[in-house]
Amino acid sequence: MTQKSYNIQALRGHNYSDTEFQADMAQSGINIPDQLLYRPELNEFVAKAMYDQNVTSYMETPNPFTQKNYTEKEAHQQAKEHYNQVMDNVSALMKIDKEYK
Repeated sequence: MTQKSYNIQALRGHNYSDTEFQADMAQSGINIPDQLLYRPELNEFVAKAMYDQNVTSYMETPNPFTQKNYTEKEAHQQAKEHYNQVMDNVSALMKIDKEYK
């Protein structure tokens, strides 16, 4: 029996297993626990980890409007926007996936 992959690429129709996704994300510093593989919760875990990485990254990056590094508050705001976009995309893809079952 083949397990259902829930990573965002698989939900978009690519032949990309959650195990492959786990290995690729580890190279980006996001270590997905085995117990989340082949479960819908996988994407929320990854989105939260990316949120944390983005906050750190933004605080080391100049804000194009102020030419100063993003403040912690600005970094959280930017990271939250990206998190929301990812989760909206995941939600839409999960809905489409359910409709085609």
